[in-house]
Amino acid sequence: MATTAQQIPESLIYEEFGGRVYYRRGYRQVLLGLKTKEEIMGSSIFQSLIVQAVVFYLKTILPRKQYWVPTNEAGLHLNHKQNLSNDIVIVEKSKLIDPFSEKYSNVPPKFIIEVDIKIDPKDYQDEPPTGTEMDYILEKSGQLLDFGVEGIVWILTKGRRIIVIKSHRIVEIFQWNETIPLFDDYSFCLQQILEDEDILPPVSE
Repeated sequence: MATTAQQIPESLIYEEFGGRVYYRRGYRQVLLGLKTKEEIMGSSIFQSLIVQAVVFYLKTILPRKQYWVPTNEAGLHLNHKQNLSNDIVIVEKSKLIDPFSEKYSNVPPKFIIEVDIKIDPKDYQDEPPTGTEMDYILEKSGQLLDFGVEGIVWILTKGRRIIVIKSHRIVEIFQWNETIPLFDDYSFCLQQILEDEDILPPVSE
């Protein structure tokens, strides 16, 4: 079914950057009447548990007086028509001047952690040259790096891989049971975090 941006409600927009609008995964089913908007807004149980566990862990290792760790699709305004959503954001308190603002933050976070891709991947593939989910990851990460973010971690539940991007030229791929570097001396092991929270069973040796 052909659709135009004018036919698609703004509530189905997930983010916009690079001159393109990205809609939430599943929005086509909403337009066809197969699902409601509410059915595609949230994360899966597994995704939400990962976010909860990682945020809890970060709150235990990061100095409370120095950092906030917003979640729940934390909005980030980079520029005109450049608005991103993020799963987990590590923000330096000293740089966030107005924490009571009802607008998207325009302050570059220290670090960002994403759990899976929330846009409809077909949107990225529709226009030539045909793109892939990895192209989306690289483009969004590139926008964030240019904005001043030090690094982006992508936790992918399919295939259980973790992608770490700290520069335009270096992309590192880790297994879930490996230690993932963040910034300074901070790091995390997702497998261990999830085992500690009883989300994943211990890996048998």
